[in-house]
Amino acid sequence: MRDRTKKSVKWGAGILAIIYMLVIGFDQFFGGATFSYASSLHEELLQQRLASCRGTFKERYHCKSSILLGEGRDSFNYWSKKYLISFAPPIFVYVAFHMWLGRVETVEEKLRRERLAIRMEKRRQKDSRIAFEQGRQRSLAAKRRQVIQQAQQVATREEKQRPLTVMAIIQNEKFVEQLNEAIWDAGYFAVQTDLRDVYLSYRDIGYHIILTDTEFDDPDIHPEDIGDEEFPGQVSPLDVTLKRLRERKENVRIIAMSADFAGLAAKEYIETATELAVDALLEKPFEFSAFIDLADKLMDTGITPTSEDNA
Repeated sequence: MRDRTKKSVKWGAGILAIIYMLVIGFDQFFGGATFSYASSLHEELLQQRLASCRGTFKERYHCKSSILLGEGRDSFNYWSKKYLISFAPPIFVYVAFHMWLGRVETVEEKLRRERLAIRMEKRRQKDSRIAFEQGRQRSLAAKRRQVIQQAQQVATREEKQRPLTVMAIIQNEKFVEQLNEAIWDAGYFAVQTDLRDVYLSYRDIGYHIILTDTEFDDPDIHPEDIGDEEFPGQVSPLDVTLKRLRERKENVRIIAMSADFAGLAAKEYIETATELAVDALLEKPFEFSAFIDLADKLMDTGITPTSEDNA
């Protein structure tokens, strides 16, 4: 119950109680024209009863005393009844109402504390998930840097130039391993990245080329964290992610791969690439040499290849 409603009900109950006492009290104590008549008639009967006492002085004294005592008891009962009728019901109802309202407020306070405890527990769990996600991101970032350093060291031992880094937004680890085996001699090295780590990974590494899949399994994110801007591991649709990445780095070169790209005409190729915010498309499955040729064209010219070039 809202505080405003409680206040209104309290005032309403008090006003009704006062009205009841005024109306019933007036009827009981000032009961119209008959009140004065009844009072005078009662006084006359009392005088007659007192005058009827006979005998000695002592007998008349005891007679009148008993009459007056009885009259006092009757008068007390009479007026007590009027007071009870006038004031007891509204006072009882008013007290009972306040006791009920106090009970309601006690229950509401208990529920408020329970809701507060639930919110605090959810906040604690959320902070724990955020801390875990931040730790996961730091761990992956360190792992990516270590992998690239190792690749550069291998290239130095083999007396090769430092390889061009490829961000592989691909969930299939085996595919990325096979890709690296095929593109190493061509001067490329792929680092696997999850879709929700694209911005952080690109900021840490600064890749030369991005190779992305177009279909991904749902990330392991708590339902309450989905869409929560406070949670650091949000996942945006692929096209949104790549467009935002292009806003930060206009000359980033992006290749998308999918089995759905099979048989695309030139117009459809351009429309699909534009919609995904990528430079080129690769039809799955493909020979890794096709990726090398496409990457070389993008790195040498910066010009988006056409569907005929990919063929």
